[in-house]
Amino acid sequence: MALALLPVEGRKPHNGNCVADLCVTVHADVSDFNSARTSCKEQGGHLITVRSMLVNTVISDLISGHSGDFWIGLRDDSESCLGSDVGLKGYSWITGDNLTDFTNWKDEPRVCSQRCVALSGADPKWTGRHCDDRIAGYLCGHDIREEKCKPLAVESPVLYETPFGFTSEKLQEVPNSSNATQKLSGSKHICYSGAWITAPWSCEVYKGGCEHNCTRVEDTYVCTCFPGYRLESNAVGCSRALGGVDPCQKADCSHECIMSGEKYICQCREGFRLEQDGKSCTEIDHCTGACPDKNSYCLNSPRGFECLCKEGFRKEKDVCEDDDECFSGPCEHMCNNTVGSYHCECSEGFIVSPENTHQCLLFCPVFDCPAVACDLNKPDQCYCPEGFILEERPDGNFCTDIDECMASLCDHSCDNVPGGYICFCRPGFRLVGKTKCVPIDLLGTTVPSTTEAPPVETTSSISAGALLGIIVCTVFLVLLMVCLIHHNRKRCGKISMAKDAHALEQATAETYVKKTSVGSLHYN
Repeated sequence: MALALLPVEGRKPHNGNCVADLCVTVHADVSDFNSARTSCKEQGGHLITVRSMLVNTVISDLISGHSGDFWIGLRDDSESCLGSDVGLKGYSWITGDNLTDFTNWKDEPRVCSQRCVALSGADPKWTGRHCDDRIAGYLCGHDIREEKCKPLAVESPVLYETPFGFTSEKLQEVPNSSNATQKLSGSKHICYSGAWITAPWSCEVYKGGCEHNCTRVEDTYVCTCFPGYRLESNAVGCSRALGGVDPCQKADCSHECIMSGEKYICQCREGFRLEQDGKSCTEIDHCTGACPDKNSYCLNSPRGFECLCKEGFRKEKDVCEDDDECFSGPCEHMCNNTVGSYHCECSEGFIVSPENTHQCLLFCPVFDCPAVACDLNKPDQCYCPEGFILEERPDGNFCTDIDECMASLCDHSCDNVPGGYICFCRPGFRLVGKTKCVPIDLLGTTVPSTTEAPPVETTSSISAGALLGIIVCTVFLVLLMVCLIHHNRKRCGKISMAKDAHALEQATAETYVKKTSVGSLHYN
């Protein structure tokens, strides 16, 4: 019987597991979404589809020791961004469908420019990412619905080596062409067409499972050992013959030592060369002068080298050309493509958010700015930056700074600035928090004085309607108080009509002062 089982080519994963007709592999290789998708495809799989709680549990266990985010197989290829807040939120699996019995979204609003999905080892919640982000790694899935094996029914521990490049002692399902080694006896087996075959098998597959040599004898395969060694009872392993002396014990080879008759030979692993001393191994540098393109870099490997494009470039006919990152629409307002990168810009009246450079925030650098964030269908419905209030004027809507200092929020001195205010303390005092002034001697001698500027305290915006309501209520309360005072004085005979008029006039003046101070309400 001939076997034709070969391991999957490509980058080896860091670990993996198999469950529910699926093998999951973890690749801690920095990649953007498209590179990760291509890598999984080259290894015969696809970016993982997390359709059940069981698969999610396996993934959480596999990446718990890794830091950073990992791509999964969710992406929004639509142009409309009409996703909902339920199910897959408008995303689809990389396999082309949107069927799932499980979701694990992080509690955050969706951003339309974030069209790919990742999760992290610290918190395996699904979160949107820009598809061109280069993150810590990715997760591949390999379908094993057909011709898989059950774990070996033996009492001793077994080490399974899968064709996807990872080994494990705890597999619930074993993919086809995996080999298994019983750790106590050394016996080897291979999963073929859903059944276990004991070594030796075809010499073309994993060297028949033999430790030294595999030889075909007519229609069968046998393992043979180097001179000075004998075949062990497991039919695959070799041990030193009785009375023999193993020269490799004192050979001091950097990598491997093999016997050639009664002598030893030092051998280097793939990608290394043997030095003149016959023992040391040096890595072969395949990258010297290999990648002349200035926008590329060389990745050395034991089997050779690979020319890769630098971040912000893509390969076109063996040449790395600038990748127009703005084409995917990563910015909320405007995108400016540069060589190898890009940066976001905002429309007039906005500023790039310091927390997320892809988003824009309302901004007014002075005390009075035209309102720019208005509803096209309702021009009178506008929004202002924090610390400003909307004011309707004959020539349009304006955002006017709220003078927070009129509300006496600071213990000592207050300086009104656009969108907020700054508190200052008199000599001998120190600002604590944002508004309180405390004598320096009360703070202790260990607290050094500082000349740094106090923080700017911003206020929350308040609508004109809310402000008008506050003013009306204040006026009503003042008038009611005036009436009560007038009534009491009349009963005692101690007030005249002239004094009544004077009191009302004074109360009205006080009302005007309070009306102007209402606009200084602090908001966060």
